Amino acid sequence: MSDLPPVRWIELGLPRPDDPSRLIFLKADGPFALRPFYLNPEGEGEIRLHLDRRTEDGGLTGCIACGHPELFTVKRFPRGLGIAIVVVAALLAPFTAYLSLAVAALLDFIIYHSAPEEVHCYACGAIHRGFRDVPRHPRFDRTIAERLRYGERAVMGSPMRPEGTADAPDPEH
Repeated sequence: MSDLPPVRWIELGLPRPDDPSRLIFLKADGPFALRPFYLNPEGEGEIRLHLDRRTEDGGLTGCIACGHPELFTVKRFPRGLGIAIVVVAALLAPFTAYLSLAVAALLDFIIYHSAPEEVHCYACGAIHRGFRDVPRHPRFDRTIAERLRYGERAVMGSPMRPEGTADAPDPEH
């Protein structure tokens, strides 16, 4: 283990076994407080976790839910708030000599850059919050998503890296 301060909490959004489009959220006191399996709180059966995808320092080398090695990072930006700021600024623009648009842009910029990041799985859609950002996973790459969705029929699909997306560069598009 390194001398890094402890991770205070983590949150996992795991796909429901009966409906993968809906998530079950689990919270723990850190990545090492997770158990190998949890009982499904909304049905029968259990949810098994791939704890081998954690690093020694509390980062991720792959998805805790399904074990897939390809993940992407997104900002946890409240989209509804961003849209509301722009709409209000647009409505006020004629009365403020359009200065409200500049204020909205500045406010959006501040909120976006102060928003925490979360890691999503390309394969199952699980959300990982609160884990260390080392190794870092790049932002969303459509070529990976196309390859996983369409398999060999994918036109844009790039081949999978043997080690997954851990410390991979951001896509160029």
